[in-house]
Amino acid sequence: MTPSATLLALREPLDLEWVERSAVERGEPEFLRRSRADAAARANVTAWPTGQEEEWRRFPPAAIPASPLIGARSTATLTADDLPKGVYVGDLEAAVRDRPELVEPWLEAGGRVHTHEAITTTTAALWSTGTFVYVPRGVALRAPVTSERVWAPGDAAYLSRTIVVAEQESSVTFVEDVSSSGGSKPHVAIPHVEVHVGPGADVRYIHLQRYADDVWDIGAQWYGSDRDSRLASYNVLLGSTRTKLGVVSDIRGNAAEVKLYGLVAAGEEQRIDVNSLQRLDGRASQSDLLYLSALYGSAKATFYGVVRVEPTSSATGSYQECRNLLLSDKAGANPIPVLEILTNDVARCGHGATAGRLDEEEVFYVLSRGIDRTTAEQLLVRGSFARVIDRIPDESIRARVLDALRPRIGRVAEIEMAAA
Repeated sequence: MTPSATLLALREPLDLEWVERSAVERGEPEFLRRSRADAAARANVTAWPTGQEEEWRRFPPAAIPASPLIGARSTATLTADDLPKGVYVGDLEAAVRDRPELVEPWLEAGGRVHTHEAITTTTAALWSTGTFVYVPRGVALRAPVTSERVWAPGDAAYLSRTIVVAEQESSVTFVEDVSSSGGSKPHVAIPHVEVHVGPGADVRYIHLQRYADDVWDIGAQWYGSDRDSRLASYNVLLGSTRTKLGVVSDIRGNAAEVKLYGLVAAGEEQRIDVNSLQRLDGRASQSDLLYLSALYGSAKATFYGVVRVEPTSSATGSYQECRNLLLSDKAGANPIPVLEILTNDVARCGHGATAGRLDEEEVFYVLSRGIDRTTAEQLLVRGSFARVIDRIPDESIRARVLDALRPRIGRVAEIEMAAA
């Protein structure tokens, strides 16, 4: 096995013959072998970020550790109750064998996260695990679909691919809860998520990330929204030593509605860096983003977000908001909003960004009720995060998110009872 096939290196090409041979040895169908080979070829001609790009200036790509691209293992539990006829929920590798007619049309249909393209093409060529969710036209899933994936310790990269397809007038809520067991060496996770929201469909995607502190999370998410559709995305970022997440929302039809939510709770020496692109086209489409951070210790958060209103659009509405609570003198945040308005026919377009300490008057008010300062801060962070948590429609998912946040914001129910 050649070094280029086993190491994640910024400038070394993938071994195309090795990629093809590995797919054949696994007995993968022709369309998947072809997809992997095409992705490997693209990876070899796509320039990696240099660190000069605006989205990467604060997260030097040269610092990303080299990781073996094969060998990572994970266990996954999928929960999907009472699935109607035609719905598929399962492992992506199994889906390409069992239901190739469902997977093949979508394997290359997703758009690109341009800031992460060289990285995601590597994942497309070499992914070792993934999830495929398909909901046919007119089918509404009442209960959430949940995937819990735990990566085993080791130094191999986590390469995963998730594809969610909601056909016309369908509805689905999908939760991905990913975590890992700690290892001895830093290594990379490259999860690539593609969500296709068909005409009139209603999709909620929740990504709960709580990797161990030996992981560098270099993830990418692409959302494609068709006419009259509704999408709500929730990123809850808690784990890893470094996270660099690229998010693209691509509205491609009239009257589509997109809500992009994020919660960041980081501490110690964590660095969380998110870049987003909200692209609006068509007539009367809407795209709003709300990211909230609570930063402890020496944690740092960066958010670079672009709203692009295309010249072919009309009467669109968009807003981008990023709020950061600094819970330590050493914590820091750098929110950078950008608006690119290429038409004069806009209903609304704006942004808001802040970074600062908790309001001491609010802290004093809570302290006056007999609560210690640590608990008071946790309660106020919970109050801030409620702007996102309370928008999650399913009670069980809200409870899951609150439980994941507990190491940072404490046992919320007990805090609220004490404050009552």
